[in-house]
Amino acid sequence: MDDWQWRAWVGPPSGGKLGAAFLVTGTRLLTCAHTVRGLEEARVGFPGLREDLPARVVRCGDWCREGDPGDVAVLELREPVPYAPVRLAAPDGLHERTSGARTFDVCGFPRRPDRNERHASVTTSPHRGMRREWWELKTGPGDWLEEGYSGSAVYDPATGEVIGMVTNAELRHGDRADLGWMLPLSHIRAYWEELDDLLPLRWLTPDARRELRELLDGVRFTDPLAADLERITGRRALDGFRSAWGSVRYVAEGWAQERLVRYVAALGPHLPEAARHRLAGWSARHLPGAAPASPRPGPASVIVRLERVTFGNAFDVTVHTWIDGAEGPGRPTERVPERRVRTVVEAGVAAQAPALFGRDWMIEFAVPESWLGKPFEQWYIDPRQKIPMRRYPVVVRDVERLRPDSIRRDQTHHRWRLLNERGRSDPRPIACDTPRKGSDFQDWLEAHVDFCVLVYGSRPTKSWLTAALNNGIPVMLWTRTPCDASSHQDCRGHQVLDELTSAVGDRHPGDLPQVALALRRAALIAPKDKPHCGRDLTLLWDDPSRLPDPPLAMEV
Repeated sequence: MDDWQWRAWVGPPSGGKLGAAFLVTGTRLLTCAHTVRGLEEARVGFPGLREDLPARVVRCGDWCREGDPGDVAVLELREPVPYAPVRLAAPDGLHERTSGARTFDVCGFPRRPDRNERHASVTTSPHRGMRREWWELKTGPGDWLEEGYSGSAVYDPATGEVIGMVTNAELRHGDRADLGWMLPLSHIRAYWEELDDLLPLRWLTPDARRELRELLDGVRFTDPLAADLERITGRRALDGFRSAWGSVRYVAEGWAQERLVRYVAALGPHLPEAARHRLAGWSARHLPGAAPASPRPGPASVIVRLERVTFGNAFDVTVHTWIDGAEGPGRPTERVPERRVRTVVEAGVAAQAPALFGRDWMIEFAVPESWLGKPFEQWYIDPRQKIPMRRYPVVVRDVERLRPDSIRRDQTHHRWRLLNERGRSDPRPIACDTPRKGSDFQDWLEAHVDFCVLVYGSRPTKSWLTAALNNGIPVMLWTRTPCDASSHQDCRGHQVLDELTSAVGDRHPGDLPQVALALRRAALIAPKDKPHCGRDLTLLWDDPSRLPDPPLAMEV
């Protein structure tokens, strides 16, 4: 395979060539912002391979006019091309790589009658820096830079590794120049941070770095962060940073990992609550020596506990409250026949709810396994005014796990702790046409102790539900509407499963009751003839730390 297939030209949709670009992923190319000035769409060509491919222009830096820094743009192809992306050099090795007057190559597309590319050899070095942004390029004997070289990769012809991108040339000899400017990779990545996902960096793993960068996306580098950085490293950074990610990268690449652990911990208080807990979970998984993620306090609750009595078709109904991590006011246990359970529960919740007014609160139903699929969110929180409980987050729990001697409870503790340390849900989708018997499902869950959140495309079978409860799965979501499609290629269950899995995604487990509330609200205004993942939605959310004292009437 030709090692130079990543070299490309870029031009306007109307035709012609404006400059160069180079392929960094199957669908993305780097070029200069000034090359695609004023364009939302461009055309890209790989000489001798494919020509005139449409591409979307994404500007990354601050460039507005000649001489501005941040002359970086990304071109996004509509479809991937079958060519190997360029090899990128490690940023921390650029000084050594450019020593000894090593020669590099560039490839441009000047305006010539033959419309062919042209090549030139150049030398550069960090000591030829300009305004802490560019490195000066000097062409070799008989070579020139011209208009059409902007966006060209500066690469080592011996290894193919790219060290930077041509941005400017000093046209002093007619239309030719023997001096130009290069933006090194170490500066390009300051404007397009996703480039760090592609560079051969020497700290952590690529997946860990990508996850952290995405977690910090949009977080600014502020004065309080600068103070934390100086405190942890012992010196003030010479330059500011465009983002919090830039400062993390600075610590990771210039200091021992112990400083990175401390700086990442210092980032937490500057983040929103959800991101803060995700960061703590990330640290626990990827930074040895980091403090484990602390469980976050859950919302206040009315906890409804239903225990089936041994004889007669009756239940012991207890309504507790849970406030600031401890049991609050409650009602005495009342034994009622099954037909009166709803009436007694609605009255009990309505009586206890005022103790929680003004707080963020939810309603938890700890019920027998056979009752987990009941539509509790449709019961009334105000029976007189017919106001349904779905105005608040409603979840179900396995009442068996509330018993002090329950093995299910112990199993749930282990998975819930892992889930909180991870800081995100990582749901496991279970399609409606999954060919798994109850015993196979049981074995699958037992073998994967890291599975903590299950999402079903349809109401789970009894054997699946029992297996999940016995294995301590703390969170499950499903719609109570069964999928009865004859073909499951594009069935209702698959649509709902995709929507529900996407909605849960990387959300913190503590956010899931609110996620379910939002989905139920969205379903209210969705077309009734189309499936929606929030319609008839059940969320089993079983935090074993929310454990009110068992009622005196409970039969063991």
